[in-house]
Amino acid sequence: MHPDSIVIPWKHGEFSIQEQGAMCAPVSFKLGDGRIVQPFAIAAWEDDGSTAFQNLPPLLKRLRGEWPCVPFGMPEARADLAPEWAPKSKTSSMLGDWFHGPGSNLRWSEIGRQENSVTLEVDYPPEHPISRLVRKVSGASVGPRLDFELEIHPRRDCALPIGVHPIFKLPDKSGQAVLAFEGETQVHTYPVKLEPGVSKLPIGKTFSSLQSAHWENGSAVDLSRHPLPVNTEELVLVSGVSGRATLENLEEYYRVAIEWDTQAFSSCAVWISNCGRDYYPWNGGFRGIGIEMVTAPFDLGAGVANTNTTPLYAAGIPCTVGFKAGHVWKTGYSIEVVSI
Repeated sequence: MHPDSIVIPWKHGEFSIQEQGAMCAPVSFKLGDGRIVQPFAIAAWEDDGSTAFQNLPPLLKRLRGEWPCVPFGMPEARADLAPEWAPKSKTSSMLGDWFHGPGSNLRWSEIGRQENSVTLEVDYPPEHPISRLVRKVSGASVGPRLDFELEIHPRRDCALPIGVHPIFKLPDKSGQAVLAFEGETQVHTYPVKLEPGVSKLPIGKTFSSLQSAHWENGSAVDLSRHPLPVNTEELVLVSGVSGRATLENLEEYYRVAIEWDTQAFSSCAVWISNCGRDYYPWNGGFRGIGIEMVTAPFDLGAGVANTNTTPLYAAGIPCTVGFKAGHVWKTGYSIEVVSI
């Protein structure tokens, strides 16, 4: 076990939290049939002593599992966005140059531990409108489920995109994992190519379901079945969610169920990473699916989130959460694993 990881055993498994980003993984869930499964994606790259590794953003160095992102997304909007997506003013420098926020990149400190849980906190830079985050992860007594609590402590009034970022591993064989959302959902494709020359979904489209999607060339693709049959990198936003999503692994015979409060996270960003990034450190070998509960415009950042000309804004899809100085914002969510 890495020296900066905290390991908590509980009745139905064992989970690890690394101080870097408070990322939760690996997690061993003991299922009702006696099997033990670890459902989270963990990046295979390690510190190879290279300058390239040292220059990686902190969140990428030991990318794994699940963690909170406040604010959610990139620090500055992409330069290739269409005018309706482009922020009307530059993102506040007070937010800093942090992809997915300071909490994704800084070390957290343990502030409490019980038999089946651990609580950590991270202080934000003094100029940031958020002062700190507090995160508690608990193993449920009733079964193979993790319960999460998140507190956001604002020091100033602000409106920010936020989210949590669980990434799950996928089978090797195409179509052997099934993603499903409860609710009258719509699926919105990214407004530009996520990875130019690699991404294959049409830009700026809305599909009525994951199953009704199509590639840019018009051929059908079922975004509920993974891995996809082609190497690619995609990010879609699922709106109209009820607060429950499932991912069935038909190769290992288990189902992951995620439940959350839609008043906190109104949509879900689905990051489909299917060996499409061939540059360091990905090297064409990373496969995983992010089922990311968000109130955010994809991962486009605070500037886009506060822009009132985007198609998401026009559709009434919330992209920011309003915070009041001195008023602690709280939410909870859970991740459960059962046999199928």
